Amino acid sequence: MAIEIHEGLRHRKFAVLLALLCLALAIETIAAKGSARVLSDAVGSVLGAVTWFVVFQRPRERAAMGAIILLALMLSWARYFVAESWVDALSLTVQALLAVFLWSAVYTILRDLFSRRSAGGANVLGAVCGYLIAGAAWGRINAITYLLVPSAYSFSPEVTALLPDWHGREALFTYYAFTQMLTLGYNDVNPVRAPATTWSLFGAMFGLFYTAVVVSQFVGMAQPVKAEGGNE
Repeated sequence: MAIEIHEGLRHRKFAVLLALLCLALAIETIAAKGSARVLSDAVGSVLGAVTWFVVFQRPRERAAMGAIILLALMLSWARYFVAESWVDALSLTVQALLAVFLWSAVYTILRDLFSRRSAGGANVLGAVCGYLIAGAAWGRINAITYLLVPSAYSFSPEVTALLPDWHGREALFTYYAFTQMLTLGYNDVNPVRAPATTWSLFGAMFGLFYTAVVVSQFVGMAQPVKAEGGNE
């Protein structure tokens, strides 16, 4: 009974995390046009806290990642109170902290997924959360690259207005990250030289291998169950 209760709680945790991830992506898109910015930051803060709570269970990981996400959120909100000349440096720092946090979350989700011996709803939800978190992580990598090497990207005139703004830039590069992972291209953001071209290649490979490896893992988990059912 205790095990069943624990599994049920874990299942709901990933369901909540998945809902928040989807909500955050939707609100981030709206905030990119100049509205709902505070709401986007508030939802992002809640999402960071929930991701930390759901994904990181080992004491050392919880302590380290808790410190990182707390610092990232504090600096993110601090941009409302600092001079405009500090915003780019602040953005670069926040993007770097978030990249570390998000990639650590993806690693932890995959590690825990592969350590389980049976497939289940919680595993599927966790894998989907991992994919969405990975998209956000690639978005942070691209944002960092743009801040350091703006000429590494080419943009269509329709999206260039988003680049000077913190929220617009985050939304644009998160969107672009998912097109990388899905190997799609809409010609509004293009990598034209390294390191952007390198991240584009790695992002596409990651997206393809993530899907293939996770699906194969689920199939492998399900095989013993099918075999036992057949023997019965």
